[in-house]
Amino acid sequence: MKFTIAEKDGKTRELDFTPKYIINAGYTGRDQAAVQAHVDELKEKGIPAPDKTPTYFVKFPDRITQSEVLEALDETDHSGEAEFVLFFDKGEIYVGVGSDHTDRKLEEITIPKAKQVYPNTVSKKLWKLSDVAEHWDDLILRSWIKVNGKKTLFQEAKLTAMLPPYDLIKRVKDLLRDPEKTEGLVIYSGTVASLFSADYSPYFETELEDPVLGRKIGGAYELVCLSTWYKGN
Repeated sequence: MKFTIAEKDGKTRELDFTPKYIINAGYTGRDQAAVQAHVDELKEKGIPAPDKTPTYFVKFPDRITQSEVLEALDETDHSGEAEFVLFFDKGEIYVGVGSDHTDRKLEEITIPKAKQVYPNTVSKKLWKLSDVAEHWDDLILRSWIKVNGKKTLFQEAKLTAMLPPYDLIKRVKDLLRDPEKTEGLVIYSGTVASLFSADYSPYFETELEDPVLGRKIGGAYELVCLSTWYKGN
């Protein structure tokens, strides 16, 4: 994968990155007591929920893309969610933004397999984590979908809502057989609450804003159903 690294002084450079391990985290709210309360509510309603949080799901290393067009099955029971993304490369950690696009119907049966159906998406630009670490809580995560053809803000929250990056990194390292073997590791952070309930949207856009340094990174993708070219029986 090729990324543009945007330095805090405005300069840019290119990075060739090979993903080796991908982990999608979930239920990563900073207030884990509140997260557990939400999980308990879900279970009472009969909705599948984890026994403990945060949760972590492994994805195959080819299940990540920068493409702006994704093929989708004809069903409309899949959706994206905005997440910050951490990349480990040659002793440096970089931050991007993307979407964990998941088959929601299959998720009711097996979450690990549901995570493999659609690739994670990620921005083409990254920041160094060290450049934003001191003002991390000022960063803002957003997503947009299309409602009746109109681009509409779907998620928006400061990263105070989520586990800090180094806390998340420590938790993930505890899951690895060799915690020091992180070259090529990619961590998706989990997401924030949506601003409203929405049906399927074939358009999804993500953004991470750094108001302190006055910059943004992000990207968008469109879903194209197989029915556009496959008629079937």
